[in-house]
Amino acid sequence: MLDVRGEECPIPEMRAAKELQKIPSGKLVVLTDHEPAIDVTLPSLCKSLGLRYETVKEGEYVKFIIYKERGSAKIDEIEGVSDTERITLGDVRLRDKLSDPTILMSFVPQIKAVDNVAPGSYILHMKWFISWETPLYVTLNPLPKGDIVYYTAYQKLPMTRISFGWRFVSNRVGNEVTLDITEWYKGPLSGQAKKSIRKHLEKAKETLPRVLTS
Repeated sequence: MLDVRGEECPIPEMRAAKELQKIPSGKLVVLTDHEPAIDVTLPSLCKSLGLRYETVKEGEYVKFIIYKERGSAKIDEIEGVSDTERITLGDVRLRDKLSDPTILMSFVPQIKAVDNVAPGSYILHMKWFISWETPLYVTLNPLPKGDIVYYTAYQKLPMTRISFGWRFVSNRVGNEVTLDITEWYKGPLSGQAKKSIRKHLEKAKETLPRVLTS
C-alpha cells in the first residue's frame, strides 16, 4: 500500500512507478486525494505499462488499485480521440530530449510557452479558442531498449473536464531508433481536436527528426 494523500502530481505516479518496479506481480493500492492523479496520471501510467486498475472511493480519498500480472499485455487504447505517428531516426539517445516538454512547441502551435514549476511538473501556456494555462506532468518509464514518456495535462473547467497528452515510445533496433508518438484528447469539441491532432503529428514527422538529432 502506498499512501500519497496530500501529495500533488507528479509525486503519486512517480512513487507508484517506483513501487511497481519492485514487485514482479501482485497488487499495489495507492491512497490518493489528488484529482489529476486519479483521473489522468495514474491511469496513464497503468496504460503505458499494460496494467489493469480500478478505483474505490473511500470518503475524502480514493483507493487506486493497480494489478501487476506476469505477462501483462500492453494496453494501447487511450480514452477520447487519439492518433499515432511513427518516426524512424538514426543512432540517437532520446531520453533527456523526450523528457523536456519544450519539444512540444516544435509541432503543437497552440502551446506558446512551457514553465517548469517542480521536477516532472510544468505549466503549459495554451491558446486554443481561448488563452489558458494548464498543469502538465511528465512520467518516464524505462524499457530494455528504449523508453515510454507520458505527458499528461488536466484542466477542470466549469461544467466539464479536459484531459489531453502525448505518449512517446522509443525502441532501439540495431543502429536505428523508432519513435511512436500518440496524441490524445478527452473533452468537448473532440471533432475539432481530432483534426488538430492529425496536423500536429504531421508536423512532428517533419520537425522532430531535426529537433531530436540536433
